[in-house]
Amino acid sequence: MLFKKDTQIKSAWRITIPEKYGMEPHIINTSPVVLGCSMQCDVVIKDPSIAESHIQFVLIKDGKYLEIYDLAGSNTDMPKDAADHAKPTIQSTTLLNGEPITGKKRLEAGKDKIFTLKAGDVNLSLIYGSVTDQTPAKKLRSVRDKDIEWFYLHQGREYGPLKLQEMLQSVRKNLLCPLDDAWHSGLQNRIKAFEIPELFAEKSHLPDLSDASGSDRHTCPYCWHGFKSEELLYIARHPSLMGDPVLGYDEQKRFLPRHIKPLRRALDNRGEICPDMACPRCHLRIPTPFLDSPPLFFSIIGSPGAGKSYYLAASTWKLRTILPEYFGLSFEDIDNMTNQWINSYEEKLFIPARGVNYNAIEKTQIESAHTAREVKINAVNMFLPLPAIFSILSNNRYNRSERIQNTVAFYDNAGEHFQTGQDMIQKPGTLHILHANGFLFLFDPTADPRFSRIINASLREKLIQTVYQQQKIITEIIDRIRKHTGLSVKERFKKPIVIGVSKADLLMDYFNQEGINLKNLPYRFIKQGKGTTNEAGVLNLTHINLISACIREMFCRLAPEFVNTVESFADNVVYLPVSAIGHQPDEQGVQPGDINPLWVEVPFLYILSQMGYISYITP
Repeated sequence: MLFKKDTQIKSAWRITIPEKYGMEPHIINTSPVVLGCSMQCDVVIKDPSIAESHIQFVLIKDGKYLEIYDLAGSNTDMPKDAADHAKPTIQSTTLLNGEPITGKKRLEAGKDKIFTLKAGDVNLSLIYGSVTDQTPAKKLRSVRDKDIEWFYLHQGREYGPLKLQEMLQSVRKNLLCPLDDAWHSGLQNRIKAFEIPELFAEKSHLPDLSDASGSDRHTCPYCWHGFKSEELLYIARHPSLMGDPVLGYDEQKRFLPRHIKPLRRALDNRGEICPDMACPRCHLRIPTPFLDSPPLFFSIIGSPGAGKSYYLAASTWKLRTILPEYFGLSFEDIDNMTNQWINSYEEKLFIPARGVNYNAIEKTQIESAHTAREVKINAVNMFLPLPAIFSILSNNRYNRSERIQNTVAFYDNAGEHFQTGQDMIQKPGTLHILHANGFLFLFDPTADPRFSRIINASLREKLIQTVYQQQKIITEIIDRIRKHTGLSVKERFKKPIVIGVSKADLLMDYFNQEGINLKNLPYRFIKQGKGTTNEAGVLNLTHINLISACIREMFCRLAPEFVNTVESFADNVVYLPVSAIGHQPDEQGVQPGDINPLWVEVPFLYILSQMGYISYITP
């Protein structure tokens, strides 16, 4: 969900804080808002009973609802492996109207509603009502902070003691940088200077990157944080500038540039030219081309073992050829570093090393090292997904009225990511579904016994079948979309959803009986106008609709509840067959020479056609 920032409001949620902390009420007009004792939090309360990140507030449906999460007690809800690595938290109960918060609580806005909230030993109030001060809410600091005497370390030299106003003067003179160490007598550990509220809030000290970036708003492909060009961090290059508060000690420092050179180059504290940029929230490197063109997000969903990794490798491999040849769109890696893992998938299947007769792609794990990265945001350890990112650019093959220049991100999630109970702050790996331009749900017929009778007779006894109620996955995804975007039960989902029957080669006998020939592809060349020999590729939606109707009828007979669930949610649903390798592999793995993908590129082509990126024909 996109939240409106820096806009005037007449009514809002606000947190009132006891006078002894010297803080004004905090107006919640952005989301999320984290309350805790860490200087990285939005609402900072220095009290021994407050955890580093104690409570999180999330606005739902532009503030109509407010969800409250108890972060101080979140370790009790973590899986054991995550809890083992988490920091000890304050052992105190967070109370709402005198009742403990278990998991989350949702409040509904109402005129002058007042709720009591207790965080640790601090009594707070939550009020929804008119706001007299309509200026944008900022991070409020205690008035006592003005009297604190600070020290900091800049380029090996220690400065201090300094009052906050003197620290600000050091910033203006470029004698204090965001990632310099800072401390005062009241802190147990040193912090980074950027953690001091409002010290780096003056935009005049930041370079103007909006002209260079082509757009003033961006979305991070890892944590999906929205940010402005001027908020981009640069990645230091000098080997002595190591250690990042979000990524760890073995990563190069991230910094806000003081000196900017042409072509998006910044200088680090050792004078090295730094071309790479990073997200201001998760600090992960963002490829430069991703900042230059509007991003598209494509979500692949399915149960464990549905074949998502194989499908993704086969579909991107096919799109590299089909999009330029038929539709005049280049489809290229955004860079080699970002796409290392998807390139390795493609090489195993389509460019095997000499002498390798069998290959296999390992099952994706929730915390897989090649498709996820651990970061620490607001004192919470999270595993963020690493997408494969491609550029889509119109070439000169066809005359287009508008030039197309986009990037598209694909995500390889473990099937366990979509299971009930896995939607937690520590594992936000599926939140790309909130930004996706289209969805592919891979339905595995071998995981549903009702489909056994239509699997090829010669293979029924050889298959090792698992049982998984795949309707639970689609129900969970619908619930997450409604929960995070505020989409009501009465509202219909408008983006296209493709239900792909995975391992469709196992159903070839059935498709032949129904008159479906999967060798006939739903795209072809047609002439570009009368009296010309020029041809252009088009997607045949008539063909797609006929196949979809046949497969939908199959679902209505064998798994009607699945059709009812997805079609009660979305308006644009099609059913397509897909097979990543085109045959049933044996116990040793997949033989690269025998791979023959079927229809793997069609779901993405269909979604592009619905967005107006490629041409199509239909009655």
